Amino acid sequence: MDEAINFKIYHEWDWKALPNGGLIAIARYRQHKHTEYNLNPLIQTLPEIISNQEFLNKVTLEPDLSDEEIIGEAHDRFHCVERLSDFYFEPLGKTVSLYRLVSTLIMRGYLHRNPLVSEYAKRSREINEAVQDGNGTNILKYISLRISASALTLIGPSGMGKSTDIKRILSLYPQVIVHPNYKIYQVVWVKVDCSSIGSLKGLCSDIFFALSRILKDEKYQKYAVPRNSVDYMLAELAQVANTINLGVLVIDEMQNLANTKTNENDILNYLVDLSNTIGVPIIRIGTPEAKPILMGNFRNARRGGECIEWHRLTRATNKQDDSWKKTDFYYLITGLWVYQWTKTSVKFEKEFYDTFYNCSQGIIDITIKLYKMVQWKAIAIGGEEEISVELINKVAAEGLILVQPMLDAIRSGKQEDIEKYKDIALPDEYVTNYREKCISELIGRQQQEIRDSVRRQQGRKSILPKVRAITTELLKTEKLGLDFDKAIEYAEKVVNSSKEDNDILTLIKKAQILALDGDSVKTSKSQESIQSKSSSKPATNKKRQAAKKTNKKQNLSGNSQSDEGLETLNQFISDDITKIQ
Repeated sequence: MDEAINFKIYHEWDWKALPNGGLIAIARYRQHKHTEYNLNPLIQTLPEIISNQEFLNKVTLEPDLSDEEIIGEAHDRFHCVERLSDFYFEPLGKTVSLYRLVSTLIMRGYLHRNPLVSEYAKRSREINEAVQDGNGTNILKYISLRISASALTLIGPSGMGKSTDIKRILSLYPQVIVHPNYKIYQVVWVKVDCSSIGSLKGLCSDIFFALSRILKDEKYQKYAVPRNSVDYMLAELAQVANTINLGVLVIDEMQNLANTKTNENDILNYLVDLSNTIGVPIIRIGTPEAKPILMGNFRNARRGGECIEWHRLTRATNKQDDSWKKTDFYYLITGLWVYQWTKTSVKFEKEFYDTFYNCSQGIIDITIKLYKMVQWKAIAIGGEEEISVELINKVAAEGLILVQPMLDAIRSGKQEDIEKYKDIALPDEYVTNYREKCISELIGRQQQEIRDSVRRQQGRKSILPKVRAITTELLKTEKLGLDFDKAIEYAEKVVNSSKEDNDILTLIKKAQILALDGDSVKTSKSQESIQSKSSSKPATNKKRQAAKKTNKKQNLSGNSQSDEGLETLNQFISDDITKIQ
């Protein structure tokens, strides 16, 4: 529903509000290239199959970034870096391949469930009879029109991007579509996570609760009561899935079923029955721990459908050519590199590619989180805030302690060592703790600088009152990044070169301009200096995005000319003067 809407496709649909809240799309019927798709309204209303480029444009997420943020206060920039977790998604080659599989799965899954043919109503009656008789234990005997639905299995360690890729692909489809002409609803997809309890009954309950949340209707929760048997829940699930015209069911975190007391073969049979009974394609996602459940006898019985093992990203093996620029890891890290909230924007070089890969071993989750931690650390240290190989290695040593044994196992290449570890992802709370440490380091540094400034001021009794006042204001302006000696130097220059009748606010403004210029108190020269300095700042957000669209994976040099330098300077100077007044 609302949280599932991809706003890049929002304008492609008309929307209707549900009585209990939320939005659903109103069906629009399209003519697909494949004629068999145009005979079923449940398929006709689905989005068209799009090109690779259209897919990339619709699922890519790019966080906001502006020059104003980069010259902003350090504590504000800590918040900006967090956007990389919530608003950044870089689709890779395997994401496109997965989209092709999922779109085919959904469309062909509806082929034999057409509300315009008589078999549709017959199947509905048979499922209802099975529910009423024997608590659903004989449901397969009642259904004469059994549908062998397709399935897709994704297996890979956590942190590789399996779930994130699926979520972005599903976001291309409205979750719920209403067909006013046929008076039916169509729930295109439902995604649930197996609870940590790990039981078949719990899985069914999770699906019913998800439907209640999606359709804003609590009636589905009544099927999830503990006293109901697994067979009864399966029968009810088949009836509900048929009624709401479910397109695909996605079951994530299936490794949690590995801990259940139920026999593996029973779980396998149940999952097959679930797919065949409800007649809906199922996408199963889990870590290697779930292999016995997800693959097991499926392969021998040829009932498991497509199975994809999701591996970590690889690096280029030939160090002498540019093949490293054609790897998915290169696309990932250069996509991230655009978003630097540090004072100095560093040009991407191969040494950064090698260092980040060595530290993360191609695990997407760790790569993104490490990049965030590196920026926090650079901001906390202060100064030029430059990202360097030394800084990356330092942060990796400090911030990746929890997953270091797992990373060492991967580096060793020994499969028996790798299989010892069930989870390679870095917990979010661990990253949050590292951020808090960096914030504490920042606060400590700022407090120490203030103490040092006070001591120096106390040791210079002969400082003129005007010089002291100007120096204080320069030190307050964090954007200037001055130490005490430099601040007093600029203050003395301004006082000595100005008329005695100049008021203090004018002198402060001149000193702030001089601090940015470093050479002259004249505004005309300051403007040239500011424009020159702005060329070393990161490009504006619009320029960054334009560069990215021209060549999606092109390195950002970090150099651009900006005519907004003086305007930005005057704005924050005006803000400071207002505070003084």
